[in-house]
Amino acid sequence: MPYLRLYARELPTEQKRVIAQKLIDITLRTLQLRADQRYQTSIQFITQAQPRGIDDELQAAVSREGHFTLEVIGRNLTEDKKKAFSGEAAALLAQVAPAKPRSRIARLLGIKAKPPQQICLQFNELSPPISDPFIVDSRPRAA
Repeated sequence: MPYLRLYARELPTEQKRVIAQKLIDITLRTLQLRADQRYQTSIQFITQAQPRGIDDELQAAVSREGHFTLEVIGRNLTEDKKKAFSGEAAALLAQVAPAKPRSRIARLLGIKAKPPQQICLQFNELSPPISDPFIVDSRPRAA
């Protein structure tokens, strides 16, 4: 059951729903999960809290310029799965990234805004589940 955290500036609720649905579809397809795991996939949208492992400059860029950071936490994240997920998720987030507003002069002169947004992906492997404790009987056995 993968967990996804999307760090971005404030997004409308409807846009969050669309992003979540598409990210779940991408997750199921690229991480090769069963269809019933759709409801075990969690997506969390974080707008203000600073994530661990992300420096102050990147956090400032996220809040100021609308960049996205997507953290993926799951099991059995092979390099092929990470690469497939990264390609599809980056393409999705590039489509929904808010465009940087153009100034009035730029609009009048027909200058187009820069579309590329920075999209960061971070993968973390979940440790295997803890099994039941193994109990050893240390009492001496009768012969």
